[in-house]
Amino acid sequence: MSTVRRVARNTGIIIVGDIVFRLISLVVTIYLARYLGTAGFGKYNFVFAYLAFFNILTDLGLQQILVREMSRAPSITPKLIGNAYIIRLILTVTAIISSIVVISLMSYPSDTTTYVYIASLTLLFISFSDFYRTIFEANLRMEYNIIAKLTFKGLSAGLILGIIFARGTLLHIIIALVFSEMVKTLLNYGFSRKFVKPRFEIDFGLWRYLFKEALPLALSSVIWVIYYRIDVVMLSMMMGDAEVGLYSAAYKLCEPLSLIPSALMVSLFPVMSASFKTSRGKLEQSYRLSFKYLLIITLPIAIGISLLSDKIIMMIYDAEFAGSAIALKILIWGLVFASGNAIFRNLLTAIGKQKLGTYITALCAFGNITLNLILIPRMSYTGASIASVVTAFLAFIIGFYFVSKNFKLLPLHRIFIKSVFCGLIMGIFVYFLDINIFLLIFCAAVIYLFSLLLLKTFSEEDIDVIEKLTGRDMQWIFKLKNLINKNKK
Repeated sequence: MSTVRRVARNTGIIIVGDIVFRLISLVVTIYLARYLGTAGFGKYNFVFAYLAFFNILTDLGLQQILVREMSRAPSITPKLIGNAYIIRLILTVTAIISSIVVISLMSYPSDTTTYVYIASLTLLFISFSDFYRTIFEANLRMEYNIIAKLTFKGLSAGLILGIIFARGTLLHIIIALVFSEMVKTLLNYGFSRKFVKPRFEIDFGLWRYLFKEALPLALSSVIWVIYYRIDVVMLSMMMGDAEVGLYSAAYKLCEPLSLIPSALMVSLFPVMSASFKTSRGKLEQSYRLSFKYLLIITLPIAIGISLLSDKIIMMIYDAEFAGSAIALKILIWGLVFASGNAIFRNLLTAIGKQKLGTYITALCAFGNITLNLILIPRMSYTGASIASVVTAFLAFIIGFYFVSKNFKLLPLHRIFIKSVFCGLIMGIFVYFLDINIFLLIFCAAVIYLFSLLLLKTFSEEDIDVIEKLTGRDMQWIFKLKNLINKNKK
């Protein structure tokens, strides 16, 4: 099999596996929230948001460097893996001890600290699962990691649903997650033996080289976790478990939708990177069209969920989570800005300006902390929601500035106007029509699509690109558009 086909196959496996993983996670999250209630669900989310900060210590950016070095020099892979294994063990033990010490020094209830003590074992298993993943990445055989990942999710889902049915406690749920992570790690270990057997030959010179190369990535990881996880920890410390539960219930519904920009970028990033050296025009086209498509997809989702947030929360959760509706109404707009940010981040990397992406994330992490400090005491989880979206908007503005300065100024008003207008037409329909929510969503989607066609949003260029991405004949769009215009006349 050619390298191109292996890469394409690898990418497809990752995307499909991620979709299935997120769907199972969403179902489990809904049942967990309903069973634990706002306070219990808040405590559960705090435990793992807190541990995410210590999970950085288990890797310190070494994973990407290992993949790079194994790809460059396969002959030294056994020695590389052996040394990295020892490094990873030292870092992981340090992370576990640190997480236990820090939570013990904080003024959290005894049950919360107990949950953290037990859940900290997941740091060990996640650390080594990620470590074995580097072997699969270097060999373009990610199906093994996906098998282990889905086995973990299926096992943990089954155990958690069983615990809920048996009226178990949050402690039982956390133990089930630790056990499931252990099974995933053992599976990854077994699969990794197919490719390499580590040689434990300590080389401190190699250690220094790995740490030196990984340092920038480690700093980026710290900034990234602060940016995405600090809100839950700050909300827990300043307000309490119930508020974290209400915020997390809304956030967990928005989280799976982040797959939309990430899936598109997985397909377009190699094209962007190659086009930078071969065809600037093609790169500009990729930039413009990816922005257009993501806006067309995410804007109606944001408008629809904002208008239907109360119904969605009551349908998925129950009355105890009614307060999550306002958080969902706000947080969903982060999807629109996050989609643009994904484009900016990947484009900056494609043109060799990836450091600017790190600067943007660092600035926004600082802004997020500042806004949370100001807004959470005054507005609780609503303030945290506002801080999250404002930070995403800030990243969008700064990212657009750097891309415009270093590459091309995109005429946003021309891209936005038709999508916004069609979204507003759909929004008016959703706001005034009171019918079954599933029928309403279907009708809203049809109205939005017809509005896009009436305004001639799709060009021949768009159809050609969509056909290449999907491998399907999309000329029906033009036939439908022509039919609509004919009847209109």
